[in-house]
Amino acid sequence: MKIYVLIAILGVILFGACSEQEIAPFGDRHEIYFYKYFMDEVAPGTAKADSTNVTFFFAKPTDDHVMADVIVALAGRTLTEDLHFELKVVDDMTTATPDEYVLEDVYSFRARPIPDNATLILDTIHIRMNRSERLESLKEGVRLTVEIVPNEKVNAGQYERTKAIIHLTKDPVPPEWWTLEVAAGLLGPYSSLKYKTFLENIPGAYDLDGDMIKAAPDEAIKLVKKFKQWLAENPIWDEDNYEWMSVEV
Repeated sequence: MKIYVLIAILGVILFGACSEQEIAPFGDRHEIYFYKYFMDEVAPGTAKADSTNVTFFFAKPTDDHVMADVIVALAGRTLTEDLHFELKVVDDMTTATPDEYVLEDVYSFRARPIPDNATLILDTIHIRMNRSERLESLKEGVRLTVEIVPNEKVNAGQYERTKAIIHLTKDPVPPEWWTLEVAAGLLGPYSSLKYKTFLENIPGAYDLDGDMIKAAPDEAIKLVKKFKQWLAENPIWDEDNYEWMSVEV
């Protein structure tokens, strides 16, 4: 009987040690990586390289910079306080000159409640891209590549996601929130001319983004209805879509 009790006690101790090891695979360190790949994934998935695209096409004439919204992901324990990390420029993958961007000394992954159904822990950092005279003459724009710098609390995650590429152009790029759903139920098919017309003629149009669509859809609808009325009074041929400009509300 004593032998069985001893075996049971040893089993509890060993199980507890294994469980603790599984709960804290990273210890006090976390892994941070970019949501988008900077190169094709080697294995085992099929993810493709992608960039964060920004442009001055939709900016106000007085704007001297635009912000690149770069999504980062976290692996490891849920944060109880903000996690700080640095970025450095990858010179051999960058065509932007130092006056065309600004890197902060420190970026932060914010500690906040995570939804129970979340499959990834994500946050967004903002990298400033400055307007330059030469941008007007560069058809392909400029490229800034940054890399996560590990520190005593942060490891860089999956290699294909340790770097982020920001592509700045003078030509238009569709905003990520203008999805197929937004096209079908709100603004209609995307075109750079339509978006620019909307921004230049509807007060408050610059506030319409993914956050507004999710949190205040009624406000988004009001803005688009104003645009619809404006188009009724000012018909415009949408050269991109080969039709008269229209919306879906």
